[in-house]
Amino acid sequence: MQIFELHFNPKLNKDQLLDSFVYEPQNIYEKRLGSLYIVGKLQNTFSKNSIQGRGNENKKTNLLNELARLIKREYYNSPIKIPEQALSKTLKKINEFLSEEVKKDNVGWLGNLNFGVLSLKSLDLSFTKTGSLKILLIRDKQITDIGKSLELQEINPYPLKIFFNTVSGKLVENDIIVVLTQEIFNFFYEQKILSKIAKAESLDQKRLKEILPASLFEKGEGAKISGICFLSVVNQESLIAKENGKINFQKQEKFSFYAVFSPILDLLKKIKKINPINKLILRRKPKAHKKTSIYFEIFVFFRKRFLGFLHLIKDKIFRIFRKPKKNQESENIVEKRNIELENPKIAEEVEKKKYKILPDIDKIIKSRSIKKRLILVFAFILLLFFGFLIFQNRNNKTEEKEFNISLIEIQEKVTQAENFLIIGENKNANSMFIEAWKGIAPLAESENDLEPKAVKLIATIKDNLEDLNKLEKIEDPEQGSQEEYEKALDSFSVPDNLIPFPDPDFNFDLSASYFSNLYFLDKKTCQIIKYPYLSNSHWGLPQIWKGQDSSCYEPKSFFVNGPIWILNKNNSISRYYLGSFEKKISLEIFPLAKNISQVKSKTNLPYIYLLEPIEKRIIVIDKEGEIIKQFQSEKFNDLKNFSISDNGKTIYLLNGSEIYKIKL
Repeated sequence: MQIFELHFNPKLNKDQLLDSFVYEPQNIYEKRLGSLYIVGKLQNTFSKNSIQGRGNENKKTNLLNELARLIKREYYNSPIKIPEQALSKTLKKINEFLSEEVKKDNVGWLGNLNFGVLSLKSLDLSFTKTGSLKILLIRDKQITDIGKSLELQEINPYPLKIFFNTVSGKLVENDIIVVLTQEIFNFFYEQKILSKIAKAESLDQKRLKEILPASLFEKGEGAKISGICFLSVVNQESLIAKENGKINFQKQEKFSFYAVFSPILDLLKKIKKINPINKLILRRKPKAHKKTSIYFEIFVFFRKRFLGFLHLIKDKIFRIFRKPKKNQESENIVEKRNIELENPKIAEEVEKKKYKILPDIDKIIKSRSIKKRLILVFAFILLLFFGFLIFQNRNNKTEEKEFNISLIEIQEKVTQAENFLIIGENKNANSMFIEAWKGIAPLAESENDLEPKAVKLIATIKDNLEDLNKLEKIEDPEQGSQEEYEKALDSFSVPDNLIPFPDPDFNFDLSASYFSNLYFLDKKTCQIIKYPYLSNSHWGLPQIWKGQDSSCYEPKSFFVNGPIWILNKNNSISRYYLGSFEKKISLEIFPLAKNISQVKSKTNLPYIYLLEPIEKRIIVIDKEGEIIKQFQSEKFNDLKNFSISDNGKTIYLLNGSEIYKIKL
């Protein structure tokens, strides 16, 4: 393991403290927890030397030294053998210590403490941080901000909690961990030093000094930069394979029985709240000495019904296959009964009894059949209800799972885009942010309530895209005059003395002029004909300047300034020169292009101007398709046309009957 501690002008500012600490294990007990690295910066504080040293009340030390000492003591004295858990336990002690300092009215460090702690055992890395420190991982020439997930926390003052979570992951051979204070990170970003470190084949003291600019070691601009750069290079042979090139640095999530059984518990809670069911199935009160739950009663109810159903089937089968007993005794009884019924008095008494008894029997039979039917209907409805709840719960879980998977994929793209930003590759960062936006746009446009993490992700993507695409929102645009607008407008009418094109179906709607030559573009065939200017407002015979080709697709607008630029239906721009196709510009901008209506420029101007009424904006790009500027306003609600000044620095917009003026 190679360690580089680079301190740049630590005493430049008198109101700040900068320091880093490296603790290597000294015995077999400490080796179980590995190495400990600490980087700290304390700024804008007047009480940096007012902390009482623990264990010696007469000795005073600064906050960074005291925090480092406490972290080392708590970390290595922990009985826990897992570094990640030991670090989490240590952070609880540090939070308690800082809380005590607040109670002592030592609050000058609040909001000014930038502190990072890293533990490394073999290839297992765990770390935490607070403040604006940057913790980066360089792997396979790619830079990842692995401390990003710890930047979204806010300090809770009561009870005080400065350090929240730990992040853990696996390292591989040649990985580089970089910890930077904010000022050094900004300087490295501007000078593209991080990109050079990432591309270096090997990193040692000599190579690192070659990468760093000489100005850092000289008086002048280099002397104005103050901060820390801590680098750790993993040169131990990797025992862990990389998985699909992904970096497994995530917040620790502990196992939870509640999370596993929560679907079942939620279902049981829903059942318990259904009062009509409770009334139907609780037929008897439980004994006073024994408490029974609603779920036990449900079980007993269905068990009784199931056993009764089995007995009913058994009786039916028994009756079907049972053979009646025919013997002499039974035949004699039947015969005797028939003889008795022949007596009129006995028959009359039997008939009376039958009259009294049969209605009651019918009533009982009917009531029992109704109850059985009701029970069956109720059981069927209950079964359907439970099935609906389970099916709905599964659907919700499936949708939630798919939602979380899509969020994870979008978050990976955002992380990759942020890594491109770190090394200064803005074009690749913009492409990756646009991919992420296309994935999350349906959520952003929906009316449903989103989870906080989705809302935060949408805001992050949108803010970065607006910055990268140089979008300027104008609340109150400047008013222009009709005279200024018409003066800058390139407009002409088709002369009457033009010789018509031989093809009568040619569409003359799209036209442009260049050095008095006239050009017409057919919307259907994409053919361009040119009328060369002769003199005295006379033009020569029409010439086919460009024939049909697949690079032009349902054109909407075009202009000529040497080459011919055609705006296609799919919002791409085709460039032609001397009648031949040269290149196509596909606009990768945000907000995403929906329907650009016009494209214009002027001779000798380096920019191309695009009007998109549906997005209430005008876009300025260079001839390679790079964004120069975008202007958007809610007041651009009826854009019809625009004109450009001769020097290209002023744009006049015709919005309904109003004229707005924008200055570049």
